[in-house]
Amino acid sequence: MNRAEWARPVVLTWLLLGALTGSLLLRAALSPPPGTVFVGTFYYVDDFYNYLSYAQQAEDGALVFRNKLASPTLPAALVNLEWLLVGWLSLLLGGAPLVAYWLLGLLALAGFVVVVDRWLVRGGLPPPRRLAGLWLVFTGGGLGGLLVATGRIGGLRPYDVFAGLYAFVETVANPHFVLGTTLLAAALAAFAADRPGRAVLLGTVLGLVRPYDAALLAGVEGLAVLVRWPAREWPRRLVPVAALAPVLAYNAWVFLWSPGFRVFSSPRYAGSVPSLLELAIAIGPAVLAALATLRIRSDRDVVAGRHRLYLALWAGLAILLVVLHPVSFSLQFLAGVGVPLLVLGAIGLGRMRRGVLEAAVPLFAITALVVTWRLAGPHPSHVPASRWRVAQALRAVCRPGELALAPPDIGLYLGGLSPCWPYVSHRASPEHDSRDAATRRFYSSSPIDRGRFLEEAGIAHVVVPRDWPSGGLPPRAPYRRRLEIEGPDGGLAVYSRTADAPPRAGSP
Repeated sequence: MNRAEWARPVVLTWLLLGALTGSLLLRAALSPPPGTVFVGTFYYVDDFYNYLSYAQQAEDGALVFRNKLASPTLPAALVNLEWLLVGWLSLLLGGAPLVAYWLLGLLALAGFVVVVDRWLVRGGLPPPRRLAGLWLVFTGGGLGGLLVATGRIGGLRPYDVFAGLYAFVETVANPHFVLGTTLLAAALAAFAADRPGRAVLLGTVLGLVRPYDAALLAGVEGLAVLVRWPAREWPRRLVPVAALAPVLAYNAWVFLWSPGFRVFSSPRYAGSVPSLLELAIAIGPAVLAALATLRIRSDRDVVAGRHRLYLALWAGLAILLVVLHPVSFSLQFLAGVGVPLLVLGAIGLGRMRRGVLEAAVPLFAITALVVTWRLAGPHPSHVPASRWRVAQALRAVCRPGELALAPPDIGLYLGGLSPCWPYVSHRASPEHDSRDAATRRFYSSSPIDRGRFLEEAGIAHVVVPRDWPSGGLPPRAPYRRRLEIEGPDGGLAVYSRTADAPPRAGSP
């Protein structure tokens, strides 16, 4: 088999997945329902715009980031290579962060397909079955899609539909998931191939992209050492795991002790944990497929067996962390958990007679079909156009660290698209509930009370309905009208504090 023939399954898989993701994004952006605009992502809009808030800082020249959910007076602490690249690429594109993010996601997807292909081959999949194996991994899912399609989901949560457990949902949901799982898979592949230097380098990069996956990497390699080697070998074999300690320690400091970022390790940021039944619905079929590798008894290929061991440890540790829930962010370890399970499934099914693996592909693709169907129509990510465009317009008005007051949804957008700090935005903000209540009171109170609140909170910019006379502020309030955004609901306006009356330093 020549090089072109060998590359064909990888290139074909990447092109088809990229085309599907791109077509869904373009359709959402170019054909929104009347009066709406697509915010740029289908999943987890609040988290996505929090990511963009760091990319926006990178676009403005920052190398170390501040948290826009905390006070602008707190020092910068976070280094993230992914968001640096997004910001720099957006700058090259003339200020297009959404386009930059998805272009990076498309490049990461190419690496994702290459790494999964290597896992399949090194794990023992016969090379002629590679295309079917890739399609099982990149379109496979659980039972959630079937239950959603038939209306039998009841009160259960279909995690394989709305969370990034599987490669397909990661691809259409969030480039952050794709890049994290790709780096994790590549680093584990290096460990499985007994290339610890490369694994540590990739793991360090991973720690500066998605720290949860870097911790999972260290855990999997630590378990692999304990399983593969006698106790007398453990100290020497665990040296590469220890080499990951600096980046893990840095992340522990940022997210546990840094005043600007420790909110992300608090219970407030924790997601709901799936029940055992919900977990079985989401990953049960993939686990059963993975068990097909137990039939491989005559394989004398030590390298293939070692790669399958790493895949099993990857999936097993991630599932255990979710079930036991030892930390508030345990749910984060589910991202990509379907990848090792389906790689094992493809290897096991691919060692059976021809047609078994190929028949499994459409059976496992039901969730991918349901997700595609849901994303192809009107979606909650289509929002009133004026609410998104006013945040985009603030890019030209805001200066870094200035507080902007707007409802929480607009706060999310302006935090990701402008240099402003939103007064209230993401629900994970430590003071979200009190600030959300204060914002609601602002819009329902008298002009005098509004002016007093803006002064006390140190607000530099405020978003109000366009038809409010003088912005709904008292006559001598030190604010002037800066922007107007039309909309079917009357539109919005931005009032900014005048230069001769700078706001007091505030903290969102």
